[in-house]
Amino acid sequence: MTRYRFRGIFLLFLMGHATACAGGSSSSWQSTGLSPSLDSADVSGGNSVAHYIESTQPDQVRITTEDRTQYLLYSPSVESDVIVSADGLSVPIADIVNLEIMAINPAISGAKTAVAASLVVTLGFVALYALFPCDPC
Repeated sequence: MTRYRFRGIFLLFLMGHATACAGGSSSSWQSTGLSPSLDSADVSGGNSVAHYIESTQPDQVRITTEDRTQYLLYSPSVESDVIVSADGLSVPIADIVNLEIMAINPAISGAKTAVAASLVVTLGFVALYALFPCDPC
């Protein structure tokens, strides 16, 4: 039985790693539902892509254009009639069909952290028992 003890410990750690990596995502892309172009209602402060990006200053956005090309822009800003990423990528506002932002669910993130922490503690106790088994007195 002692011969297979370390193999069992390895499999437990592997199972814990697989459990921590699997599961639902705590973040997802959420569509903003904004109008891509500026019309007379949007210029006065309505719901436009440019106004949204200027007011919320998101960390990253995913933009879909008319030809179904998707762009991921980091720290986007609005310069005249284009949206410019921090790395220099620019997309004309008139070509935007859909704007999505990364939404993070803090409840799921917290639950994943709690499960991972309890799993580490449990596996630690299993490893200690495997390395130093207690003998009855």
